[in-house]
Amino acid sequence: MTKYGRIAVIGGTSLLHSNLFDHFKEKVVETEHGNVIVYTDETGEYSTLFIQRHHADATKGAAVYNPPHVMNQKSYIAALKSLDVSTILGVCSVGSLTKEYDTGTLVVPDDFFNQASITYFDDARGHLVPAFSEKVRQTILTALGEAGPQKTVASGTYVQTVGPRFETKAEVRFLSSLGDVIGMTAASEAVLALELGMDYAVICMIDNYANGLVGGTLTEEEFRTNVKLNEKTVETAVQAILKKFYET
Repeated sequence: MTKYGRIAVIGGTSLLHSNLFDHFKEKVVETEHGNVIVYTDETGEYSTLFIQRHHADATKGAAVYNPPHVMNQKSYIAALKSLDVSTILGVCSVGSLTKEYDTGTLVVPDDFFNQASITYFDDARGHLVPAFSEKVRQTILTALGEAGPQKTVASGTYVQTVGPRFETKAEVRFLSSLGDVIGMTAASEAVLALELGMDYAVICMIDNYANGLVGGTLTEEEFRTNVKLNEKTVETAVQAILKKFYET
């Protein structure tokens, strides 16, 4: 058993059309928060799990896309805990809040800003100090450094918004003072994972500059085009990270 225990990958937009996990078998995991579609690979020495956060609601079915504001994050994090997962690798598509970080760059944030409240607990257990797992972050950075030659930023602050819409230019001007990349899911996942005793860290692929950051207006077409262009880089990064997890 690797020192990271059982490992799961939670993917989103960056892996929506990826075939990286096509050979995994689908199963439904029941939790008190809802039923979850989880993909498992039992063919190798180690057992890896995969959840596609946008298609994880088993009640709706795997074909139904769930945007960030309606995702049942409590259910899919709880499902991983019930399957004895110890370490979670989040994979997120993000916008850049920093002109120096252009599209195609991987960011491994070490902090986050999230004003939305999400918790499993309505008692003193909720008084935890949130953070991404530094142990997992360092392994991710080692793996990416060895894999090369993708552009990687080794730290930064992830800013989470509610979604599903993109941000206005005024919002971006304000939020750029708070962090480096912007997304809609990872901070909440990190909090929930920590509450249940799991290590969580995330790799973020920059698929667009935040709206108005470098002039002009962001378009959905621009965003979708970059997601497709960056898909192979994300797949390579995930493979390298999983390999490193199982080596150590």
